[in-house]
Amino acid sequence: MQQRLLADCNEFIEVVNALSDDQFRKPLDDKWSVAEVMQHLYLSARPVARLMAGPRDVLKQWGEAPLPAREYEEIASTYKKILATGAKAPAAMSPREEDMKAEKSELVERFVSIYQTLIDVTNTWSDAELDTYCMPHPVLGKLSVREMLFFTSIHTQHHLKLLPYGGQI
Repeated sequence: MQQRLLADCNEFIEVVNALSDDQFRKPLDDKWSVAEVMQHLYLSARPVARLMAGPRDVLKQWGEAPLPAREYEEIASTYKKILATGAKAPAAMSPREEDMKAEKSELVERFVSIYQTLIDVTNTWSDAELDTYCMPHPVLGKLSVREMLFFTSIHTQHHLKLLPYGGQI
C-alpha cells in the first residue's frame, strides 16, 4: 500500500513539475486547474491521515468493518459507478480561493507531506487493524482503513486520468 501511495504521489508531482505556473493554475475545460485538483487531493487525504495518526478509539464510533475487506478493484468499480451518477466532491473537500493564493511550491509541499504522512502512519497499523477499523467516506459510506487507503490511490489515479496530460508528460 505504501508503495502504491508513493507512486501515486510521485506521478502527480511529475505532472505538476512539468507545468509552467500558468498551466498549473489555468482551469481545465471550465473545471478545476491542476493546482485545484492537487488541493482537492490534499483535502481528501488529510482527514484519513489525521484519523490514522490519532487514537484508534476514535474510529470505534463507526463500528467494525465487515470481513473480508474489499479488494482495490472492487473499491475502484464502486467509485466509478458512483461517479457516473454525477456525484461531486463535498464542499469541505473542494479547494477554497484563499488556498489557491499559495505559491506552487507550497501547494506541492503540502500535497507531498500529506501523502508521506499516510505512508508513514500506515507502518504503525497491523493488517488486522487496517481491516477491522472503519472511517466514513462521503459517497462510498463506511470503509475499512485499508479500503480508505485503496480509495486514496484510486482517487489520485482518477484525477490523473482526467488531466489533459493523461498523467504523463
